[in-house]
Amino acid sequence: MSLILESNNQTEQFNLKQNGIIEQVVDKSSEDKDKHKNKDGIDIDLSDTLRIAATDDDYSSTTEQESDTDSIEEERWGSRFSFILAAVGSAVGMGNFWRFPYLVYKWGGGVFFVPYLLAMFIIGIPMLALELSIGQVFQAASVKGFKKLTSGSGTDFSGIGMACAFTSFIICTYYCIIMSWSVVYLVESFFPELPWSLKDGDMKAAENHFINDTLNLSESITETHIVVSKIYAATLFVWVCIYFSLWKGVSATGKVVYLTMLGPIIMLIILLVRGVTLEGASNGIYEYIGKWDMTNLSEGQMWIDAASQIALGLSVASGIMSAYGKFNRPNANVIQDACIIALANACFSFVSGFVVFSIIGYLTTAQGLPFDSLTIGGSGLAFITYPAALSVMDGPDWVANIFCVMFFFTFFLLGIDSGFSYVEGIVSNLEEVKFFAKYSRDTLLLGTCIIGCFLSTLYCSDIGFYMQDLVDYYSSNLCLLSIVFLETFIIGYIHESTYVMEKVGKKAFYIYNIGVPGMFMFLIFLYLLLWEFVSPTIVNGVVFGVGIPVMMACLALAVYFARKDSGLTVKQTLFYLVWHRGHNFARVINFAVTEDGTNNNWRMNHLFTFCITFVIPGITAVLLAVQFQTLARDPYGGFPLPFQLLGSSLLVIVLSLTCSTLIWPKLTFGEEDDCKPHF
Repeated sequence: MSLILESNNQTEQFNLKQNGIIEQVVDKSSEDKDKHKNKDGIDIDLSDTLRIAATDDDYSSTTEQESDTDSIEEERWGSRFSFILAAVGSAVGMGNFWRFPYLVYKWGGGVFFVPYLLAMFIIGIPMLALELSIGQVFQAASVKGFKKLTSGSGTDFSGIGMACAFTSFIICTYYCIIMSWSVVYLVESFFPELPWSLKDGDMKAAENHFINDTLNLSESITETHIVVSKIYAATLFVWVCIYFSLWKGVSATGKVVYLTMLGPIIMLIILLVRGVTLEGASNGIYEYIGKWDMTNLSEGQMWIDAASQIALGLSVASGIMSAYGKFNRPNANVIQDACIIALANACFSFVSGFVVFSIIGYLTTAQGLPFDSLTIGGSGLAFITYPAALSVMDGPDWVANIFCVMFFFTFFLLGIDSGFSYVEGIVSNLEEVKFFAKYSRDTLLLGTCIIGCFLSTLYCSDIGFYMQDLVDYYSSNLCLLSIVFLETFIIGYIHESTYVMEKVGKKAFYIYNIGVPGMFMFLIFLYLLLWEFVSPTIVNGVVFGVGIPVMMACLALAVYFARKDSGLTVKQTLFYLVWHRGHNFARVINFAVTEDGTNNNWRMNHLFTFCITFVIPGITAVLLAVQFQTLARDPYGGFPLPFQLLGSSLLVIVLSLTCSTLIWPKLTFGEEDDCKPHF
């Protein structure tokens, strides 16, 4: 295959080295055929934009191309269903069980679904579609995908793929520890007497077993003495399971997910049926969705929680979805797949809430405990409250053992799915970095698992719970959100910058980019950071009285200079400055996914462009500003300054990796011709 870029009657052909983007042969025998209008009536000169063309000769132009295509063909999902299972398994994890139901309960029941579903459609599905399509269309993970994507702008942001791999690695090292807790509890579920059994309605036994017997938790993060041997042994077992889930390649992984995803679904249904038939289950379900406190819709924090749950709960910004997408065929129905994955994740979360609260309702009724005395979210729910509730199930003692085994085995399977997806994202991106490209996939996989297991030792100590809490906050709430922001900002404002600059002129280009999106992001951070220290009247005056008028003035100046220097109309100028980059990305993806000549595949529409260009960067900028504001006011968890600096260093590394290829483009893998402008 080849992409042909025609500009000023010059034709530059270069190879993509992938089995994919081919569709439109443009006849340039007549200048009239180079003029087209989009739906807004704006003339687009196709002679200055990308031509996507292909001939049969392109497939065999070089021996290297043939071998590359062969290697891609060898690594495919066994079926579309196995791919969707793997992607859903990556998205569905422990957070669906212990965080989502708690957020619904926290914000007054069913009313939380309003911001949650809205966030799913304007953040979750567009982000899934973006990452899956980059992997699928470019047949590459995030590193090489963003290298190809941004090379047309005169920049190289392939470093964002390395940032994704780094963040996934950090998350995976502590995520495996949580899985190790479930392994320990799974083994203990076979004991004749469950260690967390309730004693006359007293939760202290369950709390003591988790905090002291399992974690051996120290008094503070600064006091450490031992490594908990049983947690370390369980952690080693988890990493071995991850390795063997991936070592035979994606075709074997596609078979593993039938167990790791379908197993939890079956057992969740069993737990659900048993839970809703227990006495008092209706009381718990009422606490879950029976209350509809509509006044909470005015609470900004509820909207932030909903957006965070979607952004962090779909495995985006971690390099996973692009890595999974590259094993699809380039013309797979990626937009429909993204919708299916997001909806399946939401359904699993919704059903998990019934599983959780039906059992908790039974516990409060049987033991006479008030709801507010129980831990409803986080690890306390999974390892204290829920096991305690299962231990007092009606029937012989072995009934409680069976349900505890089912629960912790389900919990382990949910975790292992996400665990090996993180490692797949890491390995797939490392393969596209030149330093690691000399190593085989097997070597990279083994090395990742060995180093990850070694670093997980930190969380096996008596301060491991504190460290896991600290690193989770900085990696999930700051690093992942930063990557989401950067990915969408690159698509909406950096991708195709060279072309846009040629169309509108340098003055208009820089005035708009600095004065409008740049000023908007600056005002968000300024507003939230100054709110704590300066009078609200002054802050509002600066933002709304000065900042917004400056943005409008910069937009007007950009339009003026575009008309003066390039002769564009106002509508044309606004199209190129505001809309073209996100729209062009969607347009090229649509070409690729319909290469078989049919219109059956779903396409990226204008709503996708709007969300990627405006909604997601704006929302994630607000979320990040809120996090920074909170940290400035109150350091996370009250941990000492050295530990706060340790957490902050993770964000510094993510940003440094993202920008590294701007300075050193040859850091990432790919021949020069493979990364020329092609959109």
